[in-house]
Amino acid sequence: METKDPTYIVRLATAEALRRVAGEADLAGIVGTRLSDLGGGLREVLRYALVAQRVVAPTRLIALCRELALGPDAFDLLGHHLLGAVVGYRPGPDALVRVGGALGLARRELFTDRHPASGDPHRFPARVGRRNSAAVRYRSVKPPEHLPSPPSWTCTGCGQEWPCAVKQSQLLAEFGGARAALAVYLGSCLLAAARDLPGLPLARARNRFLGWLPRRPF
Repeated sequence: METKDPTYIVRLATAEALRRVAGEADLAGIVGTRLSDLGGGLREVLRYALVAQRVVAPTRLIALCRELALGPDAFDLLGHHLLGAVVGYRPGPDALVRVGGALGLARRELFTDRHPASGDPHRFPARVGRRNSAAVRYRSVKPPEHLPSPPSWTCTGCGQEWPCAVKQSQLLAEFGGARAALAVYLGSCLLAAARDLPGLPLARARNRFLGWLPRRPF
């Protein structure tokens, strides 16, 4: 069932994301009995992104990830499931950008420039941030200005084909190294653009939306 009510999407997408997490053996093993708490953290992300339409660091989700000692790979998988659940309700590209931006802020807070203290399982190594040169240029994440403008899918910031070069750099920073989540988001944009631009060759569309993604962790 398709709905455009953002509050309803928050509830449905959170439930769907939790179902996906519960079906992922390794991730479910980490979350354990805290699945309900995780639902609260995911709802926080979606309420800000879909209802308030803001990019905000999800403090509740960040705190829970620290308590669970969730590593970067597990966090990326969690973000993948959340974005995958949201995409099914077609909230629009801007909303997905905000969800991805919130996940990027959380990831940077959890894993960038942190050095593990001996015997402290809740501290995390800086595995991504130091290699993410885009993150250095975008220390403060604001609602993106280089947004897609359907049905032409040009950039609202510079008028070029979206995603433009500026937006590509911003997306790398906003998603904070979560390649799977970024690919899910761009794939949803590709599908939407293919509907709006039926004359756009599929190979060119695929290269435009996905061909620029780094093949290695960024």
